[in-house]
Amino acid sequence: MTRLFLAVALSISCSVGSARAADTYPLEGHQVRVVVGFAAGGGADLSARLVTRKMGEILHANFVVENRGGAGGLVAAATVAHAKPDGYTLLWGSVGAFALSPAIGTPMPFDPINDFAPISRTVNLCNVMVSSTSSSIKSVEDLIDVARKQPSKLSYGTPGVGSAGDTSALLLLKLANIDMTHIPFKGGSEVANNLLVGDVDVGFVTVSTVETLGKDRLRPLAVTSAERDPMLPDVPTFEESGVKGYDATFWYGLLAPKGTPAEIVNTLNAAVREALNDPAVQKAHTQLGVVAAPDSPDEFVGLIKRDNERWKQLMSKRQ
Repeated sequence: MTRLFLAVALSISCSVGSARAADTYPLEGHQVRVVVGFAAGGGADLSARLVTRKMGEILHANFVVENRGGAGGLVAAATVAHAKPDGYTLLWGSVGAFALSPAIGTPMPFDPINDFAPISRTVNLCNVMVSSTSSSIKSVEDLIDVARKQPSKLSYGTPGVGSAGDTSALLLLKLANIDMTHIPFKGGSEVANNLLVGDVDVGFVTVSTVETLGKDRLRPLAVTSAERDPMLPDVPTFEESGVKGYDATFWYGLLAPKGTPAEIVNTLNAAVREALNDPAVQKAHTQLGVVAAPDSPDEFVGLIKRDNERWKQLMSKRQ
């Protein structure tokens, strides 16, 4: 009986403690550190600052972005995976670190499924397959026709093996049943520059790259998302271009270390949703070429699991 009483008392004490943590989170004077695995000034960094600044206003707290680039976001993710699960160290994570890197066999310094408490996906984004405006390839149909008649003759540029551009291309090769030669570069700007001088036939770049260089130089052939991108409303999807089942939509999301109290996770989820619904934040995101896509913690967990399996199956094509 004494043991039962102690067990019940301990359970009540833990519940009360958890509730108090949620009621008082975030504590006045405590900074909430948001670790971003990409360089300052890039799309991931800018989106993270937009959202967390608004979250700070909503929660009356000081959210501070810390850039920790390296290994496609793995360095930042490992930092947060091993942090104290108290809601004061968060990760602005990406599909690259949580699904693409595991899919290509990169040694993982954390378990993407079990070492985190996902809070919410924040935004979706896509890539664009482009050709030079001087190229004879003016559509996805043109590309597939040439690739089937002359296997491996055409080349495609991406920002590197395992990048969003690379996986976008692999999905096209698989679903269209074609072969092309992959030429990896160090970034989207290198892809575009080599495309313009004729060193590659097509490239996979971000929407912002197209906006920066202009459609007078780059011809957008198709976006990789399931729906048309609001920044390029006249550019069809691959599905619309005849590649059935094609969807290479990528995401960023907010995550906490495993063991973070559910009440704190839910508090942060509500703040993310409110921040992403703010008209000023939405306008700025549109200019960045990303689309707000908040969801629940459970939905975000499901997305990470599905993307893990999906991209592992896709990457088996390269092996």
